[in-house]
Amino acid sequence: MMMRILDIGGTSMYSGGWSGVRFDRMPRPPRPRFARCAKRVRTRPHEMPRLGGMTSQGSADTGLQSVSRVLRVLDAIGDSPSGLTAAEVAERLGLGQATTYRLLQTLHAADYIGRQPDEHRYILGRAVDRLGRSVQAQLVVTPPVRAALRTVHDDAHAPAYLTVFRGDDIAVAHIEDSPQHPQITQLHVGFSEASHVTAFGKLMLASKDEAQLSRYLARHGARALTHQSVTDAAKLREQLDEVRAQQLAVEIEEYLPKLACIAAPVRNAAGRLVGAVSVSVQAKDFDSRAYGLERAVRRGAWQVAAVLR
Repeated sequence: MMMRILDIGGTSMYSGGWSGVRFDRMPRPPRPRFARCAKRVRTRPHEMPRLGGMTSQGSADTGLQSVSRVLRVLDAIGDSPSGLTAAEVAERLGLGQATTYRLLQTLHAADYIGRQPDEHRYILGRAVDRLGRSVQAQLVVTPPVRAALRTVHDDAHAPAYLTVFRGDDIAVAHIEDSPQHPQITQLHVGFSEASHVTAFGKLMLASKDEAQLSRYLARHGARALTHQSVTDAAKLREQLDEVRAQQLAVEIEEYLPKLACIAAPVRNAAGRLVGAVSVSVQAKDFDSRAYGLERAVRRGAWQVAAVLR
């Protein structure tokens, strides 16, 4: 069959069938033209859809919540002399049973808590004891400082305490006592609580400026421990003003009933307060012994300061 080839504008076309067609000479289809208003869309990270409701921030929040729960469990068990059962931990902290058991198992595996023999009660473990010894090691004082504090104990016929700043906290660094003049049971090396009602705490709080004091009180609070405890912020500030003026702090039955404490400041070479030397006695004996006690703590504070310089 004859095929008619038509030449249109130099491009070969055909009629009568596909046979013999030269595809290499067929016209190319026009390229699609997009509207100039079209723009590339870029998605910002915060606009990305969440997968399963989890983001890196969500993971961080969950991790912080777990850490907070672990610390609360340790605090709760540590505050109970006979330990706590899992049910008691859950009830005190408002946690579900599954969460409570998971936290307890984690702490038990790491030896931060243990279980009392033949009982289902959890107590603090050996790892916590190791941390306590580490605190004492980090707060360790030199032999000359211990000797100065021993002199305070001997002169005052009372247990003597050295307190220092530990970060923003106020911590007991060393204690000198004896069977005749034992330390206050509640005070121990590393103790850093109730500074608003202890003589050494008031003395060291008085060295803080207003902003530092406000932050400290906001963080630690000012809980009443006895009927004599000063918890009102305005009254506490008045006390601290007197402490600054006298360079001496006294508390009577604010921390514990029937006990009194007196503290003198330890200053470095620049005159900055870095610690306190204090003694504790029976409240009924304080007035008659005040002069001797003041002399003992002031002399002891001066001796400790001389060693530190």
